[in-house]
Amino acid sequence: MTRSTNQDRADLEQVFNKYLESINAADVALASQVWLQSPDVLVVTPFGRFKGWDSVRDDIYVNFAQKQLRQRNLHTSNVSIVVAGDAAWLVYDFAFTATWADGRPLTSNGWESHGYLKTVNGWRIAHLHYSVPAALQ
Repeated sequence: MTRSTNQDRADLEQVFNKYLESINAADVALASQVWLQSPDVLVVTPFGRFKGWDSVRDDIYVNFAQKQLRQRNLHTSNVSIVVAGDAAWLVYDFAFTATWADGRPLTSNGWESHGYLKTVNGWRIAHLHYSVPAALQ
């Protein structure tokens, strides 16, 4: 790896860690520092498909994470990062625990992948997709 690739990986790790903080705190201001501020952002989750930063901010951070959940805790493992010029992708395993606003526990495990673009403001998440294990009958 070249020095610039190593620096890109380190920068991506910092953005990723800030993303995790933004999820755990449901912090829109912090999220705005890691997401691409664009209508082209795409997010796919088991509870919906979201297009654009405004939808990520409003539907995921505010309406879901802030209003419906309490005590969010996203743990990660098996993180892999690939840098390809001004694009990168990051894949990891997750274990997410939270409490619904009514006090019920929530537990989710699965895999998440991010697509990043390198901008004048640094690396930003442009795409996120996550999957959970299929419920086998």
